[in-house]
Amino acid sequence: MKVSRVEEMRNLDRTAVEDFSLAEELLMENAGMAAYHVIMKESGIQGKRFVLICGTGNNGGDGLVIARKIHSMNGEAVVYILGNEDKFRGTSKKNFEIVSRLQLTIRHVESMDSLRKELAHCDAIVDAIFGTGLTRNVEGIYSDVIQMINRSGKKVFSIDIPSGINGDTGKIMGAAVKADFTITFGIPKIGNILYPGYGHCGKLYVSHISFPPSHYNSNDLKIEINVPVRLPERDKKGHKGDFGDVLVISGAANYYGAPYFCASSFLRARTSV
Repeated sequence: MKVSRVEEMRNLDRTAVEDFSLAEELLMENAGMAAYHVIMKESGIQGKRFVLICGTGNNGGDGLVIARKIHSMNGEAVVYILGNEDKFRGTSKKNFEIVSRLQLTIRHVESMDSLRKELAHCDAIVDAIFGTGLTRNVEGIYSDVIQMINRSGKKVFSIDIPSGINGDTGKIMGAAVKADFTITFGIPKIGNILYPGYGHCGKLYVSHISFPPSHYNSNDLKIEINVPVRLPERDKKGHKGDFGDVLVISGAANYYGAPYFCASSFLRARTSV
């Protein structure tokens, strides 16, 4: 599987729009739908209460799509906007306008006590604060909210990457959400794969959000994950002599621990069925 830098992912998004006429509205809708399906699988929707904490960029726009999907399936979605809603632009602004007309609760993060009470009574949290474009340390109310999410003890779904993780390095930018599940879009970013970011992602889901295979398998993307060769099925009727031999060549005489364990593990595997 290919892995991208943040700027490479932006280029993929742009060329998806320009070369394949995939409208930004469709890409955001598909991203929200992909995350919604993961939430439905891992948590269930009907009769559940979700707190969605949305920033004012595209990551927040994805969160607003998820809120709408949850609402449509008789889940309770409470949206908290972290930042000035006037900063919504383009497709994110359109989704904010749609959600504002629905019968669901939209609040601004002004009182930490209010948010704390809401988190205490929800079934799960959706983190849609920053996304992959974060370039400076998280401070102030943003840091406070992230720390509150981590202390909540609730199941957390992060959108694209846990908020506070640098998408290019996996570095924690001051504070970062510790997610149980992360739904990333297009292809994984480096920050989804390298520690400590990987350790904050929980279980990682990848959705291609309608990108054609030529797009996300492009030779222009130079980083990819090696897929281990699948081991052949072991013959349950086999004899130890059917499974091959190994020669262990060790190093210096005083450093025999690793060769010893290597030989022991081979012997154990060879004689086990």
